[in-house]
Amino acid sequence: MQDFREKPMPAILARDVMTRDVATVTADVTLDKFIKLIQKRQFSGCPVVDKSGKAVGLVSQNDVLRALAILSGTTKLPKNFDAAKRKAASALLKKGGKGLAVKKFLAQPVSSVMTPRIEGCRPDASIADVCDTMSAKRIHRVVVLDEEGKPAGLISATDLVRKFGETLKTPATSAVTV
Repeated sequence: MQDFREKPMPAILARDVMTRDVATVTADVTLDKFIKLIQKRQFSGCPVVDKSGKAVGLVSQNDVLRALAILSGTTKLPKNFDAAKRKAASALLKKGGKGLAVKKFLAQPVSSVMTPRIEGCRPDASIADVCDTMSAKRIHRVVVLDEEGKPAGLISATDLVRKFGETLKTPATSAVTV
């Protein structure tokens, strides 16, 4: 007689999902350099670190776009801001800011727009807990921190979708009793 019960899904940890090659910037890096970095590396945000490499904040293209919207005189972001931000980011990156106000804006340090806190976890944190944090706080990335508070990796919503897609494609393993 055969028993085809599925084995429980193994625990997935932060280290199993995180992007290990994490780009970081210091708080004094200009917005212009940050934009060029995210354009070259094709990601949308990264940790901000102090001189010792300890994570002190996070900066993303959304932070830059919000600040740019405020610079342009917008006091309230439109309801469709989230839907339009990718298109706006592409336009900003392609044009590079030709006006004087935009050039002055892009010369500012990332510290002027960054989120001055980190949502982080340890490499051995469960992905279920990471997902709970991302959902509850409505954030798109969690920084994986080592014992010293330095970025060891980054987990983005894209990383989670990729990992769960791989997991779903893997055939279910069965326990066979004969």
